[in-house]
Amino acid sequence: MINEDRPTDERRGPSRRNLLTGAGGLAAGGAIGVGITLATGAEPQVREVPVTPIPPLRAFTDAEAATVTAMAERVFPADEQGPGAREAGVTHYIDGRLAGGWGNGDRLYLRGPFHEPDHGGHGYQLPLTPREVYKLALSRIDTYCRANFKGKAFTELLAEQQDKVLAAMEKGEVDLGLASGEHGFTSAAFFAMFLKNVTEGLFCDPVNGGNRDMIGWRWVGFPGDPMAYGDRYFEHIGRWNKPYTVSPKGIQ
Repeated sequence: MINEDRPTDERRGPSRRNLLTGAGGLAAGGAIGVGITLATGAEPQVREVPVTPIPPLRAFTDAEAATVTAMAERVFPADEQGPGAREAGVTHYIDGRLAGGWGNGDRLYLRGPFHEPDHGGHGYQLPLTPREVYKLALSRIDTYCRANFKGKAFTELLAEQQDKVLAAMEKGEVDLGLASGEHGFTSAAFFAMFLKNVTEGLFCDPVNGGNRDMIGWRWVGFPGDPMAYGDRYFEHIGRWNKPYTVSPKGIQ
């Protein structure tokens, strides 16, 4: 279904979040957030959204949360089209996942033995929970930044410097101390995990802690749960060219 409330191709603002919508990542696509252009004479839409209270952190320290927020903002930055990952609550979504069953490795095999695989496709090969992986990775990212940018943490870097760090991570060039070699859990594997978590935090139902005030849904024009309006969903199946003019709603 098409939600007419979203910015169409003619109304979209300049340069926006290319990493999430394109096939390539940082290394292939260059700087983050480049791609969509504004048509001549068009004005970006400005809409007010309600403000949801920010929950307390459960897994991250304040410093870790600040780094994750800065990284997520380079993936999905605030710009002329609207709020970014910070306002969408991406950090608190990831924090909630790390504090829950996934972060504690409830459904992961963590006893090993683990070894460096000869080729890719082996999946998660670590004795660490995702929560432990995040904490170790964030610590090593801080070490990398301080060693390469005159003692500055990631949050203290300029935007273009932050992009360079993320690009180096995506290429597997940042030593996270997790696994060595081409097919182990390198910084490229962590970057892929992080990017997936950011995407989840942007577009999940708000009941899961992310997509605060449905910022992600408003950006892509997703109307949310049709049942929240009392609509008979089947009547809209196949009507892809018919506007569905509603404000997004999540699970009630």
